[in-house]
Amino acid sequence: MMNSLQLALREMAIPLASVVLLALFIVLQVVGTPQALGGLGFLSPAQTSSPRATLEGFRADTSRATALLMEAYRESRSEPGLSLSESVDRKAAEADALLARASQTLDLRDIPPVELEHRRLESVFLLKEILDRVPLPELSAIPGNEEVTEKPPASWNVPGTDLRIVRVADGPRAGEYLFSKATVLRLDGFYEAIRSEPKLSGGSADFYDFYSQSPGYLLPPKWFRVIEALPASFRTEIEGQAVWQWIAFALVTVLALGAVLGVRSLARNAASSPSGTVQVLAGVIVPGAVAVAALFVRYMSDNQINLTGQVNNIVEEVAEGTAYIAMIWAVIAFSNALAGRLYLSATKSIDAHLARAAIRIAGIAVATTLLIYGASHLGIPLAGLLAGLGVGGLAVALAAKPTLENFIGGLILYADRPVRVGDLCRFGNLEGRVEEIGIRSTRIRGLDRTLITIPNATFVNMNIINLTNRDRMPYDRVIGLVGANTPEIRHEIEAIAALVAEHPRIERGSVQARLREGYEEKPKVEICALITTSKWSEFLQIQQELDLMLRDRMKASAHDEEAASDAPDNVVPLKDPA
Repeated sequence: MMNSLQLALREMAIPLASVVLLALFIVLQVVGTPQALGGLGFLSPAQTSSPRATLEGFRADTSRATALLMEAYRESRSEPGLSLSESVDRKAAEADALLARASQTLDLRDIPPVELEHRRLESVFLLKEILDRVPLPELSAIPGNEEVTEKPPASWNVPGTDLRIVRVADGPRAGEYLFSKATVLRLDGFYEAIRSEPKLSGGSADFYDFYSQSPGYLLPPKWFRVIEALPASFRTEIEGQAVWQWIAFALVTVLALGAVLGVRSLARNAASSPSGTVQVLAGVIVPGAVAVAALFVRYMSDNQINLTGQVNNIVEEVAEGTAYIAMIWAVIAFSNALAGRLYLSATKSIDAHLARAAIRIAGIAVATTLLIYGASHLGIPLAGLLAGLGVGGLAVALAAKPTLENFIGGLILYADRPVRVGDLCRFGNLEGRVEEIGIRSTRIRGLDRTLITIPNATFVNMNIINLTNRDRMPYDRVIGLVGANTPEIRHEIEAIAALVAEHPRIERGSVQARLREGYEEKPKVEICALITTSKWSEFLQIQQELDLMLRDRMKASAHDEEAASDAPDNVVPLKDPA
C-alpha cells in the first residue's frame, strides 16, 4: 500500500511541478515586466522645441517629482501598517507622470529593450543630479524658440561639459531637441565625476543615492525599515550597490540555483517512469526551471532589491539571455521528446516520418523565432543576425543539396503514394516488399531477404510497379501436351482451359489457352487466367491448387497415352466421352 502510494506521488510530482513552473512563468512575465515609466498617464507632452525648452522643462519636472517622492517617503514612514496610504500613492503617481515627461527629453534609442525601462528612470535621476551641480548659463543665453525659428542650431552644449542637446534629424521625433544618445550613455561616468561636488541650488540630499540604495520602484516599501535599522556598514557602497543589496542578490541567486537543482533531481527520478507523458515533461521541466529561475532573479534584482547602474544592466542581460536560451532548450527538448513518443498505426510509413519531422521542424521554427526575438530584445542587431542566418542558410542548403533532393523525393512519395509500407513492388530489375519509407530513403526487403536501401530522389524517378495494388492476380503456366496430332492437341487444350475455368476463384471469361511451339514433337500450351484475389497468401494457395489439378490432369493423360500404345493393333481404345 505504501509503495503504491509513493509510486503515485512520484508519478504526480512531475506534472504538478510543470503546472507550478508554468504558473510562475506567467506571473513573472506579468508582474516582473518592468513598469513603464509614467504608466498612469502624462500631465502633458514634454516641450522640446528648443534647447532652452528642453533643459528648462526637464529641470522643472525632475525637481517637482523628487520633492513629491521625498515628501511621500517621509509621510509613509510616519504611517503605521505595511501598505501605502492613498495620499502617498497619489503623490507617487504624480511624480511618476512628471518623471515620464522628463524622460521624453532623452534620446534613448541606443538603449537595449531589456534595459530600457530601468535605464530610463536611472538616466532621469542621474541627469538631474548632474545638472544640479553644474553651473548653467542664464536662460537668455540658451537658444530658445526665437533663435530656433530664425536659424535652428544642430546642437547645444552645457558650457564646460560634454552634456549635449541635439536636434533629431530623422524618425518620428525629427526636429525635436533631446539630450543626445552619447550623453545618455555616459551619464554614469559624469555622475561619478561630479557627485562629490555640492549642489549649486543649496540642497544637500542626493536623490539618486537614496534611490539606488533603497528597494522598490520609486518609493521604498515598508519593509525597508528593517534595512535602515541595520548597522551603517550594510549601507556601504560597493560598485554602486549597498552591501545589503549584494547580500540579498546572493541569497536570491542561491535560492534560484537550489530550486533548479531540486527540479533536476526530480526529473532524473522520473526518467524511468512508464508513463510517456511524465517522460516528455521530465525532459522539459529542467530548462523550464532554468527559465523561471532566471526571470525570478531578474524580477527580484530589478523590482525589489533595485540594483542600479552597470551591475543591474549585466544582471538583466544575463538573466534574460539565460531565460531565452532555456526556453529555446525547452522547445527543442519538447519537440524531440514528443516526436520520439509519437507512434502511428504504421510507424515506418512516410506518414509517421512526416508527422515526426513536422513536429521537429515546428520546434526548430519556434526556437528560431525565440532566438531572433531574444537577440533583438537584448540589443543584438537584428538585421545583422538575419543576414548571417541568410548567408548561413544558403551555405547549408548548397552543402545539403542531395539531402534536400531526397527530402523532396520523400514528399513526392507521400503525395503520389505509388507504394505503401507492406506493398510488394517491382522497380528496375528488382522486386521486394516495402519495409520503411523515410524522409531520406526507402528500404525494401528483396525476395532473397536482402535489405535494399534506395535514396528517395532515385526511387521516385524509377518505374515502380505496385504488385500489391492489383485487383486480380495473374495465373500463367506453360504445360507440355501429350497429343500427337492436331485434333488431339486441340481437344487437350480445350480440356485444360475448361479445367482451369471450373475453379471457383477464377474470373469468368479470363481463361486463355494458346498453343506454343506447335512444330515441335512435344507441343506446349500457355494457360493464362485471373484469380479473384489481391492478397498474396491467397494467390499462392489458389495457384498451388490449380497446379495440382493440372498435374493430375497431365498424369492421367500420360497414363492414357501409355495404355493406348501398349494395346494390340486390333483393339481400338475407348474414346473419351467428353
